[in-house]
Amino acid sequence: MIRKPAAMGYFYPEGLNNINNLIYSFGVVPPKEKINAFGIVSPHAGYVYSGKTAYAGFSSIDIKNNIIIIGPNHTGMGAGYSVMDNGKYDFKDFSVPINAELAGAIIEDAGSPFVSDEFAHLKEHSVEVQMPLLYNLKKDFKIVPIVVSFISYGDVLNASKAIYNALRELNLLDDVLIVASSDMTHYETAESAKLKDDIAIREILDLNPRGLYEKVRENDITMCGFIPAAIMLNVAKMAGRTKSKLIGYTNSGDASGDYSSVVGYSSIVIY
Repeated sequence: MIRKPAAMGYFYPEGLNNINNLIYSFGVVPPKEKINAFGIVSPHAGYVYSGKTAYAGFSSIDIKNNIIIIGPNHTGMGAGYSVMDNGKYDFKDFSVPINAELAGAIIEDAGSPFVSDEFAHLKEHSVEVQMPLLYNLKKDFKIVPIVVSFISYGDVLNASKAIYNALRELNLLDDVLIVASSDMTHYETAESAKLKDDIAIREILDLNPRGLYEKVRENDITMCGFIPAAIMLNVAKMAGRTKSKLIGYTNSGDASGDYSSVVGYSSIVIY
C-alpha cells in the first residue's frame, strides 16, 4: 500500500521546504549529546500547537534505523490492533518505507493480537504527523505503523510481548525507537489540564505502564494515546531500559493565547 497523506495541509504544511521552514521557526536548538532512547511519548496535534514540543523531543535523541510508531485510533476505522505491514507513506516529495519484516514478525508472534490492516491507517493522523518531524532529523529509516483502539490491560501486555519478541527475534532491540503518539488532557482549563497531566506524566516517568493505564481511567484524564504509551513502556522495561526524562510540557494556549480550554502536550524519553 502507498499511503497518501491525510493530514498534510491541515496538521502540517504541504511540501518539504515548507515543513522544514516551520520546524526551523520553532527555534529548537538540539543538544550536542543525544540520548540513546528506546521510546518516546510525542504529541500529534497540528504543528503550530504541538510541533515545537514534539521536535524538542525528537531532536534530543538518536533517531534509530527502525521506528515503530503506535498511535490511537481516532477514526473508528479498521481493526483494533492494526499494523500496516507493507508499502510506504508517501509525502509527495519524500517517502518513508515500511519495515515489512519487522511488521510481519509482530503480527506472526504467538499470542499476538495484531493483524495486517490498512483501513485503520487511511485517515489516521496520529501516526502520520510524526514522520515529517523525524525525517527532518534522519532520512534513512524504516517504520512500522501501528494503530490501536481501546483495549484491556491484558491486551496491552499481549501487544507488548508481541513487539518485544519480534524485536528480539530480529536482533533489533538496540536499533529501534518506539514512538507512542499521544496528546494529553483535552479541552479543559490550562490549570486543570496540568493537574491531571502531572498524574499521567509521573506514571510514565516512573516506568509504570499499569499505573498509567489505571490512573488515566480513575482520574478521567483524556490522554488519547495512553494505551500506545503503556505498550511502549512495557516493551522498554522488557528490554531492560530503566531511565526516563521529561523534555517538555506545553499546551495549546501557548500558541493560541486561550487558556480556558486547552490540549496538553508532552515529550517524554525512555532510555
